[in-house]
Amino acid sequence: MEGVFGVIGLGLGLYCLYGCYMLRFKHEINRTILLPKNVNIKKCKDLDGYCKEALPPLLILGIAATLYGASDLYNTYIGEAKTVFYVFMTITIVALVIYAVMIKKINNKYFKA
Repeated sequence: MEGVFGVIGLGLGLYCLYGCYMLRFKHEINRTILLPKNVNIKKCKDLDGYCKEALPPLLILGIAATLYGASDLYNTYIGEAKTVFYVFMTITIVALVIYAVMIKKINNKYFKA
């Protein structure tokens, strides 16, 4: 059971970074991490504007979660780095809250009438 949260954090971080890649280079919105279930992507008012505004919070969350997952796995399997682990865990929680607030505002701006 050790390291499960590290694997989850690392997976989340890498998936968010993949979503950043899709936004930045292909202008495709990853539905699972950016939009609620009932939102139609085709009703976006400005796809380029959405991609530019949604990229920074998603990138911050992706980096924070990746660092958290890596530090948890390091702390579990390789060595003791509890202080670093707790710092990255705190940063990830703060990044997740900021991400949720910002993405909700961005989605309301580009998908609501």
